[in-house]
Parts: sequence; C-alpha cells; structure tokens
Amino acid sequence: MAAVKQLRAQGRAVRALIRRPESAQRFIDLGAEFVIGDLTQPATLSAACEGVKQVIATANTSVPSRSGDTFEAVERHGYRNLVRAASQAGVERIIYISVPRLRRESSSPFFRLKLETEELIRTSGLDHVIFRADVFMDVAFAMMGSGIPLRGAEEATVLRPFSFSRNHFEKIKDSIEGRQTALIPGDGKVRHAFICVDDVARFIVAAAAGGPSGTYTLGGPEALTFLDVVRIFEKVIGVPLRVKKTPAVVFRILSQLLRPFNPAAANIMYINYFGATEETSNDPATQAAFQVPLTTAEAFLRGKYTIGAAAGK
Repeated sequence: MAAVKQLRAQGRAVRALIRRPESAQRFIDLGAEFVIGDLTQPATLSAACEGVKQVIATANTSVPSRSGDTFEAVERHGYRNLVRAASQAGVERIIYISVPRLRRESSSPFFRLKLETEELIRTSGLDHVIFRADVFMDVAFAMMGSGIPLRGAEEATVLRPFSFSRNHFEKIKDSIEGRQTALIPGDGKVRHAFICVDDVARFIVAAAAGGPSGTYTLGGPEALTFLDVVRIFEKVIGVPLRVKKTPAVVFRILSQLLRPFNPAAANIMYINYFGATEETSNDPATQAAFQVPLTTAEAFLRGKYTIGAAAGK
C-alpha cells in the first residue's frame, strides 16, 4: 500500500491486484484501478497484467492470513503463475521483494522459495529488479513489545487477521510502553541494517521509474543491534527500559517443533532465530543506484511517536 500511495502521489497510473472486494475503496480513494484476483488463480492474472508496463511483486506468506496461503501455493506456484502472466502480457519490468541472503543455508521453506523465485525471475527473460530487503523496522521494532512502530499503518503485517503473529502481538504490545520492558531475540548483539516500509516503497517507486536492472541488497543506513534499538526507544519515549532476552536456541527448537503442525508459526520462529544469529548489512551501491534517502531508526521511531502524541495517546 505504501508503494501505491507514493506512485499515485507522483501521478503514476496504478492497477492493484486485490483479493477481497471490501479492500477496493482504499484504492479507489487514491485514484488507482483494481482487479480482483489471486496469485494462486492463474486466470485472474491475465487481466491484472494486461497493458501494464511494470509489475511490483510484494505478496508473501511470511504472515499468512488464511489457510490456503501455504509456502508452496503462493511462493512457488503463485509466483510461477505471475511470471508467466507477465511474460505473456509483454510486461517491461518486474520488481520483486525478496529476503536477505543468509550466510548459511536456511531451514525455512519461506526463505528457500523466495530465492527460488529470484532465479525464476532472472531466467524468465523479463527485465527485473530484485530487492533483498533487510529486517523491517515496522515489524521487528513492534515485536519488541510496542505499538509505536505501527502507528499510522493501514495494513501492518503483524496485524493480519487470524495470524499467529497477531495473536502474539496482542499479548506483548504494551510491554515497552506499559511495563518498560523490551523483548529481544538472542543476546541482542547481532547487527541488522533495519529498514522501514516507507523506504522500501521509495526504492520500488524508483525502480518503476527506471534505473538499472539486477539484484540488490536493500537495508537502512545503520547496522544496529537490538540493544542499540532499546537505547533508541529510551531516547524517544524518555523512559529507561529493562531487557528480556529469549535465547536463540529457543526459537530454533520451536521452529522445528511447530513445523509439522503449523508451518507459518514455525517460520515466524525461524525469522526470530535469523534475527538473533545472522548479521546483515546495507550495500551502499543500492542507494547509489536508485538515489533514495534512507530513514534512521531514531527518525523512524520519533516520527511514529509523534503520530501518537498528535492523537493524544
């Protein structure tokens, strides 16, 4: 949705693929077209791609909101359907949001299938831009136990209906503001180039306007630990925080135990394990290629905090 808003602000024509008719009004209000469809329903994708110059592919199953959104159904077969429809429609460029490339092989089917789709796109003959996006501030900072990072968000990932992440977030959302306790994965010393959703949208818009093709690492301007983020929260809200750490091994064990019964929940546990153990960093070449200014973690949190202050929260 953030990319749609930015594209429409520039006067660009946008056609959105949406699943539910009740979602249409938000796009109508922005002056965007919409098509009812689904990656898992190939017949709906021809109409979505007809006459389109660029396809922006951000759909993912990291936090599924319905039982049919399996990794195989969406990340493998759904994206095969989309790439095929884009090729047949003569789409000029596909812009795909992927995941960081890990230093060791991932046991997560979500991560593996994202990289498989990258290869599908690279060999499709379509001009493409693949962004391997780092950890989102909006998600990671919220899951530390705070509603501040979600202020102003219309469709926050962690709040998708009927999802494991939403149920978990409802239990922890007041931890920082209410109990002055920040929840962090692992020892909190692993660094990430956290990036906010709005900055990811800016890169998408820049890629839709032109620029080079290829695969790019996409991260924020700083390599921060979760402990660094705790200190930033303290500066923004003006309250000292306690830190509650969950050992990385706990997430790994939970991921393994949950996999046969709830693959989506197992994947969330794996993402936490990744956050606790795998360092990531930005690539300055990405910013140089697309000329997008990046938002610091402090600026992001202060901006979100201000939203609450203006609303009297």
